[in-house]
Amino acid sequence: MLSKRKLLYLCFLAGSLLSQSVFAQNTTEESAPLLKLSPEICITSADEKTCDIEVTLEWGQLTNKTICIISDYKDLKKWCSTSPDIHALTVNISADRDIQFVMIDKDTHETIAGVKLKVTPASPPQVRRRYRNPWSLF
Repeated sequence: MLSKRKLLYLCFLAGSLLSQSVFAQNTTEESAPLLKLSPEICITSADEKTCDIEVTLEWGQLTNKTICIISDYKDLKKWCSTSPDIHALTVNISADRDIQFVMIDKDTHETIAGVKLKVTPASPPQVRRRYRNPWSLF
């Protein structure tokens, strides 16, 4: 059986380990840059194969860094911010396939984060099947 002193020591040790792991988790989440895309999915209509939408890219504070956004979208050339105070970019998109956006550091050209716009075709309407056989006599 454990004495009170050993039990108290184990509780203290477990609490300190938990608080260190939570602290490490919070610091990595805050320091990890995040690129958000809104909306993330575009659904094409059955008539048209292209998706026409306005998307917004947002990123958090990056400690005095100016960033650039590059993409595989043909109409969006490399866009770079003019100051570290800019934290969003809005783009009109007309596409028929998925588009990848990558945020890079303007000075070092290091990749910071990336997101993907998913272009999904609308599914055709479901045709209801008759459950009764046409040759049924009843």
